[in-house]
Amino acid sequence: METSLSLKDDLLNVAAYYARDAQDLCSDVSAMAFPSGYMAPSEEMLASVASKMRALISGIENSITGATDQSQIAHPQSWKLLSSSGFLREAGLVDFILARFAEDRLNARIASQSEVPLLEQLPARLLSDSDPVIAEAAQTILMSEAAARRSPRSLYRQLSPEILHQLVWRIVAALQIVSGARNDDHTQAAKSLLSMHEELQTGRVAARKIIHFTGVTLGDQAMDPQQAGLAIFIAAVSSRTGLDQDHILRLSDGHSSTPLAVILRACSIDRDAAMAVICLFKRFTLTPYEITLFNNSYNELSIENAQIAIDGWCTDRLQYISFPDLTIAAGK
Repeated sequence: METSLSLKDDLLNVAAYYARDAQDLCSDVSAMAFPSGYMAPSEEMLASVASKMRALISGIENSITGATDQSQIAHPQSWKLLSSSGFLREAGLVDFILARFAEDRLNARIASQSEVPLLEQLPARLLSDSDPVIAEAAQTILMSEAAARRSPRSLYRQLSPEILHQLVWRIVAALQIVSGARNDDHTQAAKSLLSMHEELQTGRVAARKIIHFTGVTLGDQAMDPQQAGLAIFIAAVSSRTGLDQDHILRLSDGHSSTPLAVILRACSIDRDAAMAVICLFKRFTLTPYEITLFNNSYNELSIENAQIAIDGWCTDRLQYISFPDLTIAAGK
């Protein structure tokens, strides 16, 4: 009799799980079958986003709980609640993860095609700069890149203070709900993590610092990804156009080369140098149509009009990240 009841309970639990899953599948199919973007996300992108998001949550949770058990490290306790609540779908957070996906792909393309060895790129060369501020910034870039390769769970250290603060306290709340009890140690660990977070120690900020202090000196080197390395190149483009660095990463790795072409035109890059950057980043995805469009239109586009277009992109992105529901409602 006990076995029969146990079997019945197991059957009901499993059936209930798949009954809920049928509803969730409806939402998933709807989103994937009718994407609002021009191109549907690739399987590579979806897999990378899921992996990076899990690593991000795991890294923060491990810092809060002090987890040492491998099962807890690999499978964050807060994951199920956070993912089902919709908190991990917020525009700013997903934009950050997609920028990291683009960053990985662009770095891989530079590494596979560049004629400049890593030790001859600007971050390595600037380690011996006579200005200690520049040398320290170069070291920060190299350390940040090494940490990202070595430990995906350190990804949270690249978050902006605003997003990190929000995510940390949501994880604390999720852990409290999962355990059914308040844990003051978690609260104190969360406060400690936030107090120690130093955005100035990220590669992104260090690259901006190098451009700020040496932009004129570096000249065209900073606008050549092979010589500058991706971080300094992106910072240089950001300095010239006003685009956010993550925005540049995503546009550079997007489906079309045309946004990148407009960005390079706004930076006053000549046509041959611009095409070299585009070929480096786009590789075999560059279509004959894009090449023809570039050859016919690049020099015809004024630098002023290119910058005006970019200013509009900045406004649209800020609105989407800050007020995504309004942007969707407007049909943008």
